[in-house]
Amino acid sequence: MNRQLSSFDFYVIASDLQGLKECYIDKIYQLTRDDLLIKIKNIKTKQKESIIIKNGKFLCVTQKSFETPLKPSMFSMTLRKYLLNGKITGISQHDFDRIIEIKISKKEGEYSLIIEFFSKGNIILVNPEGKIILPLIKQRWAHRIIKSREKYNHPPSQIDPFNLTKEKFSNLLKESKTDLVRTLAVNVNLSGLIAEEICIRANVEKNIKIENLDDKTIESVFNVLLDFLKLFKNKEFEPILIKEDRNAIDILPFKFEIYRNNDFDEVDSFTKSLEEFISIKKLEEKKESKSEKKIEKLHRQLRQQVEAVKKLEKEIELKKIEGDIIYLNYSQCDLLLDEINNIIEHKNKVDGIKRINEEEIVKEFDPIENLLIVYLKDINENTIKVKLDFRKTASKNAEKAYNDSKKFRVKLEGARQSIVKTRQLIKEIVKKREIENKEKENSILTGKNFWFERFRWFISSEGNIIIGGRNAKSNDQVVKKYLKDGDRYAHAEIQGAPSCVIKSKDPDDKNIPISEQTLKEACIFSASYSKAWKQFTETQAYWVLPEQVSKTPQSGEFVPKGAFIIRGKRNYYRCRLKIAIGEIMIGETRKIMGGPVDAVKKIAKRYVILTPGNVKKNIITNKLAKSFEMHIDQLNKVFPPGGVSIVKTVNLELNLEKDDI
Repeated sequence: MNRQLSSFDFYVIASDLQGLKECYIDKIYQLTRDDLLIKIKNIKTKQKESIIIKNGKFLCVTQKSFETPLKPSMFSMTLRKYLLNGKITGISQHDFDRIIEIKISKKEGEYSLIIEFFSKGNIILVNPEGKIILPLIKQRWAHRIIKSREKYNHPPSQIDPFNLTKEKFSNLLKESKTDLVRTLAVNVNLSGLIAEEICIRANVEKNIKIENLDDKTIESVFNVLLDFLKLFKNKEFEPILIKEDRNAIDILPFKFEIYRNNDFDEVDSFTKSLEEFISIKKLEEKKESKSEKKIEKLHRQLRQQVEAVKKLEKEIELKKIEGDIIYLNYSQCDLLLDEINNIIEHKNKVDGIKRINEEEIVKEFDPIENLLIVYLKDINENTIKVKLDFRKTASKNAEKAYNDSKKFRVKLEGARQSIVKTRQLIKEIVKKREIENKEKENSILTGKNFWFERFRWFISSEGNIIIGGRNAKSNDQVVKKYLKDGDRYAHAEIQGAPSCVIKSKDPDDKNIPISEQTLKEACIFSASYSKAWKQFTETQAYWVLPEQVSKTPQSGEFVPKGAFIIRGKRNYYRCRLKIAIGEIMIGETRKIMGGPVDAVKKIAKRYVILTPGNVKKNIITNKLAKSFEMHIDQLNKVFPPGGVSIVKTVNLELNLEKDDI
């Protein structure tokens, strides 16, 4: 299924799942990072069924079997601890949002398993007191925190179409500056598919601008919506699987006009038939990265170095004791060594060697192996084995023991320094890996890269994509490669401004006319991301047609890299330097966008409005990076070239200190 399920789909799912009330939780598995399997005992059908939750996508009831992991995850073990053998007492949709709540009763109280299907999705276990035991994903927004031991708070309520009056519906439409289908999808919370279906049923062109709708048409659309909603209220569900080339591509609670030309199969249950779209990827064995291999190697090296230090410390102590004990038994050792030297001078040494080995203090004497080991007593009368060089005197043996102790001390110092270096190297690689992982997380968080992200960019309040150069080279690229017939060119009346191309298309490459509002926003964009930001509070910018932009100079003129010659009339705007930076969604991909305030306000729920000022850029980018859960590089790309002043924040907490301002 290509589309994301809407609140209407979860309305149907919540209705279907009522048959699971009074059933018991049997087993729980986490199949992959995003796939949870809950096996239940259905006391009504006497069959074993499973709830599959695909995080952020959908849930369904199925009797399919799945390969379960041998080792349970921490998340699944926690769910088992609290929910196994619990009875399902309630299943509901929260506030016509993409949230399903499952209540599970145990002796100690009623737990909640809350499944959120918006944004990145989440599965959250909540205790009877309403506090989070464990979420699948830790998350932080301006208005709520999802992590263990925090009180669970629902997200802000969405528009509920079932509670709309004709007056409220009309006001929601008239407040919009875009077309009908987008207004229904976003402002009325119908989702894209149902917004298009309402337009078809009302026989109204979906791309008609709201300003061109009369009251009669608005009333007609509202009445069609009411009839459509009655089918849901009355639960008149006749689910069908939509087919294309014999493959299921969508599932609907009843027939939609938008799919009237497609083949379909009637099915018994909307929720059970979602199993058609289950695709569980096997968990891949985690491959060690280069940094992990290097860290493991360094840890082995560190263990060897620590063992070497311990060995050296022991050798130092033993050699010192050896020197001390030789002096303590000096006379005895000296006499023994003299006797051995006398024996060695004789041709027949066999009897003498035998006699030495019979001495009380001698453990072993073998001149061929250069071996002499003796038993000597320390100051406490403890017997200690000592190896002597029988070719040296007692004093020379003691001196050698002390010298060996000193040599080991030098080696010990070197070994300790090596440990410090190895630990520092591990610390550096771990830190580098954490940075790489953070960048990877942010890469995943921000999703795929769009072609226009190579440049400065924003989406106008009318939906047009506007791109601008970041430097002289990309100014050339923007114009030469992307300025086409039907587009427009904008530039601030100052050197060091981005050349901007206003595309007559949206990010999905659909044709959109370029309005006066979009042209004005493009001029503000070029002015705000120019050198004017560091010098003025407002400046002039202009727009022209593609055929007015040229790289060919007049005789005697020179056109530098990144600059263009504009011929003919320029259409000027006086632009106040003021931008917003906010979090937007392009399809299912989250991005940070900087641009004119009207453009950002249109599609961002969280944003900050900035004007030129004295607050250093890095202070704000660091604060915003934390609030948006983005890497700071993502913020740097959309910031104007200089200090800022914060005009307003919407759904953001920057927590600026006095020293920051």
